Amino acid sequence: MDKALQSAQKGQYLDAEKSMATALTPTGVDRLLYHMELAVLKHLQGQYLESNQFLEIAEKIAEDLEVISASNAIAAFMTNPRNGDYSGADFEKVFINYYKTLNYMALSNAAVTKNDRLDAIENARIESRRLGIRLNALNSDKGTYAEKKDEDDQIFSQILDVFSRLQGNLIDEGELEYRDDAMAHYLTGITYETNAEYDNARISYQKAATAYEQGYAKQFELGSGMTSQAWFDTVRMMRKAGGYNSEWPRLAKKKLSSMERKQLAEYDDKAQLVVIEHVGIVPQRKEMNVQLTADAANRSLILRPYYSSVKSHREKLAWFYLVYADKSLANLMVHYRNNDFMNFILNDFQKTIYFAGAWDVVSELGFIEAIGTGLRITVPYYSPLENKPGASFTKVAGQKYSMKPAANPAAMGLNEQLLNANGDIQLALARGVFKALTTQKAAELAGGQLGGFLAAVGKVASQLSDAAETRNWLMLPYEVRITRIPLDAGSYDIEINSEVLKGKPLITQTQQVVLQEDELQIVQVRSMPYLNHAALSPQENKAQKTVALIEQ
Repeated sequence: MDKALQSAQKGQYLDAEKSMATALTPTGVDRLLYHMELAVLKHLQGQYLESNQFLEIAEKIAEDLEVISASNAIAAFMTNPRNGDYSGADFEKVFINYYKTLNYMALSNAAVTKNDRLDAIENARIESRRLGIRLNALNSDKGTYAEKKDEDDQIFSQILDVFSRLQGNLIDEGELEYRDDAMAHYLTGITYETNAEYDNARISYQKAATAYEQGYAKQFELGSGMTSQAWFDTVRMMRKAGGYNSEWPRLAKKKLSSMERKQLAEYDDKAQLVVIEHVGIVPQRKEMNVQLTADAANRSLILRPYYSSVKSHREKLAWFYLVYADKSLANLMVHYRNNDFMNFILNDFQKTIYFAGAWDVVSELGFIEAIGTGLRITVPYYSPLENKPGASFTKVAGQKYSMKPAANPAAMGLNEQLLNANGDIQLALARGVFKALTTQKAAELAGGQLGGFLAAVGKVASQLSDAAETRNWLMLPYEVRITRIPLDAGSYDIEINSEVLKGKPLITQTQQVVLQEDELQIVQVRSMPYLNHAALSPQENKAQKTVALIEQ
């Protein structure tokens, strides 16, 4: 996988594809990842039809895995999560339809006949509808951003939040839930506008604007640029669709600045250039080791992180403290009551599980004996988001246009892991104790010195074989950015400049576009951190310069 990622970051997408196909298999437990990763690499090489073939299979696999039997999942969790099927995070499944939509948009430009082009545009609309269905399911399951905001505004909810923080709960899970995708709504609006379905486009742009405004932009640290852009396009579609002569001025006054209201006329009878930039790649999940020990005096189990290299140690301690460590007054009271003053210091980096009256039951089950002097368990985590991209902008016709952050898959992955942290450690604990108990029982059956030897060896072997779920869709971009530019018909040289790694030299990519009157043209570009370090092959250069032209 590392070789594939290194090649991809240099823009060597064919080499990356070969390495990825070697690292993953199309039929094993990584089959979903195989098809998703190769789909993006095919997309980056301009092989849009092949990319969609991979994505079609990926979508079917993801749907099948949503109804996989619980017994199969439990069997994998009892041994090693990596031995089980990777089923994908919610946001990753949304990106399957997202990339299918982009592929169809690009295919419409490559079409030889008018019918083929219209078919590709229609397929893009179908994928947009599928996106809508998936997002509606998310809304139904987790609530919308507007509903979350209403809940947060309630006095009782605020009081509960205060007391939750007094108990040491630093994470508000509701703030981390991926409950909608504003960018997906915005892309749907583009597909409808492309097909001159202006009222449907208005609805999609308004859904995007509402999601950005009600929480999506804040949750993923996107700023206000796309919120304003989505409201701008909502008003623009109201003007173009007709029938909103009294409504659109009111909405414009409410949501747009005076300068934006003046800019509405700049789009009248103009072509449009929409640049969609995918910046960098998402970070990989890692794993950290945690020690489990028994404290008979306090009838409890203790979890503490293992120590390692300085940098890794700091981030692991920070993650452990954030999601696991005891931070409540109740735990401090227990240490005080038991005259355990040292744990006032260590408390920040340990998790205590109190059993009280259930301790005897735990002992009878053999937990304490199986744990012995300690067990090592493994849980997944993300490093703090480093190597954040800096700003990017598009230059065309002597003007510079800032690229607006529209989505942040890197933050989506981190949030997902924070939400799953408690479940991860519960499964790791159950897995570790189950393995230890199994080893202990085998040793008891053998008896004598052989039994003692088997118990020791089995315990070490089970801990060495333990691993956390660290898989994720690695070819997703770190961030997605969009800008929209009204232009007269004509030929233009466009230049996209990206500070892919903040503080490092800009990555510059150029394309030439020809705009016809009243056309909507989409440029898709992937900005990788080391594109300037290696020359692209002719095929890859061609893919980088491919432009999706969509006529209204």
